[in-house]
Amino acid sequence: MSITLQDIEVMLGILVNGLPVTGKTNMKWGEVCRDLLGHEPPPMISNSNRSILAGARIRYKWLDARFAAPPAADTSDEVVQQHANYHLLVWMGALLFLDKSADRVSLLPLQFLNPINNARQYSWGSAVLAWLYRHLCSASKKDAMQIEGALLLV
Repeated sequence: MSITLQDIEVMLGILVNGLPVTGKTNMKWGEVCRDLLGHEPPPMISNSNRSILAGARIRYKWLDARFAAPPAADTSDEVVQQHANYHLLVWMGALLFLDKSADRVSLLPLQFLNPINNARQYSWGSAVLAWLYRHLCSASKKDAMQIEGALLLV
């Protein structure tokens, strides 16, 4: 028995109808963060897992520090959008697109939140199912050392 798209829709209550969630993976993620979150992480440290940004994954702690305080009542619409992007990104990273590192979130969904009202036109359920099966495939390799965090969702 396997998990189906209908299971994702029923169990998680997210959209399964809509545009496919396909996008670029070779973006300049620091610039994407600056444009959509209002903060650009410091440059990567070569061959170090202490970097804030590693490929398309960013540290939760760094993000949380930038968005610790809620926006002021008289703040601009742009800042409100940035806070909304942050909260959606963290929610998606913590619940839908998990990986084995508990301290980073994937920035891949962020590109679909520009502008934020476009997010509802995508089939997020399909993306979650594809993500899950990708990690199941990785975990089934005989040289896999760890079980991916996404498998815990199952």
